[in-house]
Amino acid sequence: MLYKNGIVLLSIVLFGTFVFTCPLFGRSPKADAKEKKTLPRSEQAAYFYMEGIKSNILEGDSARSKAWFQKVLEIDSTHSPSLYELASLNALDHPEEALRYSLKANAIDTANVWYKMQLGRLLIATQRYDSALTLYDQLIKVNPDNPDNYRLKALLYDQLGEPQKALEVLETAENRFGLIELLSSHKLQLLLNTQQFDRAMAEARMLVETFPYNEEYYVVLAELYSMMNMDHLAQKNYDKALSLNPNSLRVLASLNDFYKRHNDNVRFLETAAKLFSSKEFPLETKLKFYEELFQTPNFLRNNFIQMGDLVRTLAITYPEDLRTLELYARYLIAGGSIEQALQLYKSHVTDSIPQKKVFNEIIGMEAYLKRADSVDKYTTIALERFPKDAELRLQKASVTAYMMEKPQEAVPLFEEALKYAQTDSLRSVIYGAIGDNYHSLGDDKKCFKAYDKGMKLDTTNVSIYNNYSYFLSLRNERLDKALEWSQKAVRLDPNNPTFLDTYAWVLYQLGRYEEARIPMRQAISLDSDNNKELYVHYGDILYKLGDRFMASYYWKKALENGYDAQEIENRLKQIE
Repeated sequence: MLYKNGIVLLSIVLFGTFVFTCPLFGRSPKADAKEKKTLPRSEQAAYFYMEGIKSNILEGDSARSKAWFQKVLEIDSTHSPSLYELASLNALDHPEEALRYSLKANAIDTANVWYKMQLGRLLIATQRYDSALTLYDQLIKVNPDNPDNYRLKALLYDQLGEPQKALEVLETAENRFGLIELLSSHKLQLLLNTQQFDRAMAEARMLVETFPYNEEYYVVLAELYSMMNMDHLAQKNYDKALSLNPNSLRVLASLNDFYKRHNDNVRFLETAAKLFSSKEFPLETKLKFYEELFQTPNFLRNNFIQMGDLVRTLAITYPEDLRTLELYARYLIAGGSIEQALQLYKSHVTDSIPQKKVFNEIIGMEAYLKRADSVDKYTTIALERFPKDAELRLQKASVTAYMMEKPQEAVPLFEEALKYAQTDSLRSVIYGAIGDNYHSLGDDKKCFKAYDKGMKLDTTNVSIYNNYSYFLSLRNERLDKALEWSQKAVRLDPNNPTFLDTYAWVLYQLGRYEEARIPMRQAISLDSDNNKELYVHYGDILYKLGDRFMASYYWKKALENGYDAQEIENRLKQIE
């Protein structure tokens, strides 16, 4: 705009006294228009156009400037300079509208190169690449000495999936103008994208020689040397890049990847530490980077201290981001410091903006440590912060029922959770918990009634299907329904050893021992907790099938894992 409006700017400078002492200065386009009605229309248009330029350039008021140019167009709809200015003012926020102004300006003044250049950029911005390409062919013919026209034409070919033509355009420009860094950089990227690595190597060397203070080219050269297993030369170029800009994220990220590929964990983690210390390096990338390393057990074990340094940097740099807190806590837990992780979460209990996730983690860890009073305490605090949260109320009821072993006191708490539930799926879960609680109270009638309500609300509630089936099998009642529901539970979650055990046990109760063997064997193979109930059930099935030796083996395994000794002794006597 500066070049295009050079005469206008000069006029403002030359006649500044008049402009700034004019009584109309600073008033609205509408007010000024009223007072200028006496002027001839051509003079009105010129005046409004000047005011529009002044509002934009001197005052930075784009909205007021647009209003002035619109007033010009009301007088003269073919005033191409106003159309050009409106296209410029709308280009970023309203590119389609800008394009309409630009097209009209170009149709009115077909020889204006500035208008064509603006139109070209707007065609690119609105993704009309074929039309833009035709226009840049024209621009290069009428204005062959502008390198930017070649750059944008090459960019269009690349966007249209014709990188070879893009390279040809850039080489034409290079022959005409000599080496221009921006064009050569684009050419180098195209060579890399099309895997012309030999040519890319030659281009990168030339760029390094011509522009020796740009670290980017040393990095590209280093990456190419690394690709060709010329690691010594790669390291040499990385070192040069670092000497030029020790804090360059581009250099550090590439070098970090180089060390990773060569299993140089010491320098890999050193460069990672520099990246983690930089606020310019995106947090999302840091989190993904750390998570990937954390999920690699051998790496975590062998570099545990350095991994701690990285995650502490995250926690210190982004103290308000809960994700960094979670990563740090996971690191501490992995190192056996669960109490320290717990204290880390507890330090956020009084945050001005409470985070439910913080309370969930505290409650979960306290439950793991079997500290019922602490679980109850923090569940209560959480409910003070989130009084309408049904899940927390369900948690409170479950703690009371099972950890504190007060199932009768839990009954009203479960009912209260039900009142706050917002979805049928959550209501179904709560009804399942209510049923479980009534079973522990020995009231299977109320237990089954709650299960029935839960099943109607959510036909995929696998826990209800499983528990309902198992409790019916224990009572030896409605075994046909127990079989149907246990089969459905297994279909919904086929690799769950508990559900497979229930299915096998229902088959056992039906006397279908051979069928029961298969899911029971699968349950044993999937179980990682040495579940004593599974061993007993498998022993019982094998005994019914006449395999007394293996039945004895699994009963004894159940005993080793804490099953009632008298029960096992009674079973073993059957074999004797």
